[in-house]
This record gives sequence, C-alpha cells and structure tokens, in this order.
Amino acid sequence: MGKITLIKLVGKVREMPPLPQSITQILEITKDDSSSSRELADVFEKDPTLAVNILKLANLPSYGFSSRISTISHAIVCLGLETIKSIALTSSTHEMLNKEIPAYSLGEGMLWQHSISCATCAKIIAQRIGYKDNEEAYIAGLLLDIGKIILSGFAEDEFKQISEIAEKDKVPFNIAEQQVLGFDHPQVGGRVIKKWNLPSALVEAVLYHHQPDKAEAHKTLAYIVHLADAISCMLGIGLGSDGLMYAFGEHALDVLGLSNEDVESIMSELVDKVGEEDDEDEVEQFSS
Repeated sequence: MGKITLIKLVGKVREMPPLPQSITQILEITKDDSSSSRELADVFEKDPTLAVNILKLANLPSYGFSSRISTISHAIVCLGLETIKSIALTSSTHEMLNKEIPAYSLGEGMLWQHSISCATCAKIIAQRIGYKDNEEAYIAGLLLDIGKIILSGFAEDEFKQISEIAEKDKVPFNIAEQQVLGFDHPQVGGRVIKKWNLPSALVEAVLYHHQPDKAEAHKTLAYIVHLADAISCMLGIGLGSDGLMYAFGEHALDVLGLSNEDVESIMSELVDKVGEEDDEDEVEQFSS
C-alpha cells in the first residue's frame, strides 16, 4: 500500500454512505428557530423507514414514557426537536457504526455498542454539569470514533506497527497513530464531520476527544466526550485492541466540575441505561 496522506484518506469519505437527504433536512429544520413540528413531520412522511426507526427508538425504556408513542407527531411533541434530531442521527448511522472494524479488533456491533455508550454517557455528564445542549453532547459522543471506520479500511496494514509502538514505548494509541501515519483517527473523524456539514462544535469535539485541552471554542464539549469515552472504556463496552491505550486528561474532572464520587455515580447510571437499551427486544429493533 502506498503512502497514505490525510487528504487522500478523507477523500475516501465519498465511499462511505452519505447522510441521507432526510437527515440533512432534519438538521436544517432543527437549526431554524422559526421551524415548526409540522415541517419535521413532513420529512418523516417522505421517509417511512426513518419514521419507523424513530418510533422504535422513542419507545426505548431510557426515554421513560409510560404509554407507547405510536405516531411521529406524538414523538415530536413528547421528545422535542433536538431529541428527535439525535434519534434520527442515531438511526441513520447505525449501519456504518455496526460494521466490523478489523484494524481495531472490533467485531460486528462493537463500535456501535461503544458509540451508543459514549453518546448516552455524554448526555448524562451534560445533564450533571448543566451544559447548554444535552443533545449536542449525545451526538458528539455518538460520532466520536467515526474516523476509525475509514482508517481501518485504508490503513489496516499499518496497525500492527501502531500497536507495537503503543505497547513498547508506552504512548497513547492516538500518538502512535500520529507517529506511523502522520495523523490519527480523531483527525480523520473531524474531517468527516466537517465534510458532512455538521456544526463546528461537533467537529471540534470529535477532533479533540483524546486531547481536549487543545480544543478552543468548544472545550467543555470536548472534555464531556473525553470523559464519556474513558468511562465507556473502563466499563469494557465495545472495547477494541486500542481501548485502554489512551491518556486520560488530568484536568478533565476539574474542568467539568466533577468529583470522583460523581464519576462513580455517572458510571452507575450509565450501566442502568445501557442495560435497559440492551434488552433482547430492543436490540432486535435495530437489526431489521
């Protein structure tokens, strides 16, 4: 395999499934304060598959509704535009995040499990610290490892060397990626998010989720997903060969205003929520 460059690699994004047009429309509608729930419902009427997936996800126990949500209009009223946006993105990215990622020793479904765990944990953290946008934190957690999909497909031959450097030199896995490739999976992921025209806050959170101290305009969000990723790894959720080979930001808890006791509480809440969503009938909802 010839020398890989970041520009060449990100060009391969064309070979990844693009965000569906309906998702792009949903992102535009939810970004416009003057938009109505009727406009959003119209998008779902034109995409029945997405509508069905939204209803399946909206009825997961983690959303806490006592009665079943059976219509898109009801889901929009109950959940709100921002939550609907998060669910729509979750639904649309399931197929690509659910694939096997050989270079990182992630079997089928493992990256999806880790992504959902990070998203859920990021939202819990955001709620705990009073962050301005809980759903933004959820989406950032969901997409933080999107770069692994591309790297695994086009730089698989280099990963033995990356792993050896990480183990031998005791450096974080993303640093070993930088030494071998000249870039790491967060950089690739950041480029993907930018190419998809997602908000700059998500670009920066994905780009710096292993080095949140380097974030500028959206440092708090970068630290939120950094901690969410670390907690998910500590719990062994969707843990690949690289999972425990990353540095934890020493200032993360201080920046977020959290204590060790808070982290233990967040871990406990995450385990409960992931357990709820991992029931056999809920998992089956994603398989169709």
